[in-house]
Amino acid sequence: MENFVKIQVPVSISYPALEGVLRKQLVGEYIPKPSEDTDANPYAQILDVGLAGSSSGTGDIILRVRIRILRTILKRDNVDLYVQATPGYDNATQQVYIHRFNMQAQTSSRFYNSSLEVLVNKVAYNQIIQKARVNLAEIIGNELAKANGMLETGMELKGLKLTGTVEEVRVHDITPKANRMFLNLELQANVEVDVSDLSELLPA
Repeated sequence: MENFVKIQVPVSISYPALEGVLRKQLVGEYIPKPSEDTDANPYAQILDVGLAGSSSGTGDIILRVRIRILRTILKRDNVDLYVQATPGYDNATQQVYIHRFNMQAQTSSRFYNSSLEVLVNKVAYNQIIQKARVNLAEIIGNELAKANGMLETGMELKGLKLTGTVEEVRVHDITPKANRMFLNLELQANVEVDVSDLSELLPA
């Protein structure tokens, strides 16, 4: 008989750790991405990305994308784009993704900002937002290994000892904070329970 129990495991991830993943996915990308179907030159190239918690207190994150403008009509050396985004999580792919976003350019020229925002927003979803995903499979896998390690030797609780194997991991909450992102993992485990002290289970 299978004996399933659910265990809550809080996990925190630093923004520098997430930045490292995003840099691998975004730095060097051209906007728009060169295509064999057209000879048009790209407008810009992504130079760097940064990630931080939002000071608005709404549970958003701030994604900074530094780009180099390549077209003559809008040519400048480097420009920073700021994306205020709401993260979501896809349990099927184990990926954190951007659910909603608002992108702004910050230069000294209002006209330049408007032109750049129109330009970038045309391709922002497919080339920046769609690729700004973090696969948590490895992180979750580490937590799964820890949980299974504890269950293999026996996890001691109040008057109980649990042994078995974690079968499934799901993310229930994502909470961006000022310096870290917090996840609440729910582990579903097939366990056996050995009761060693009934007095610990009685209400006080």
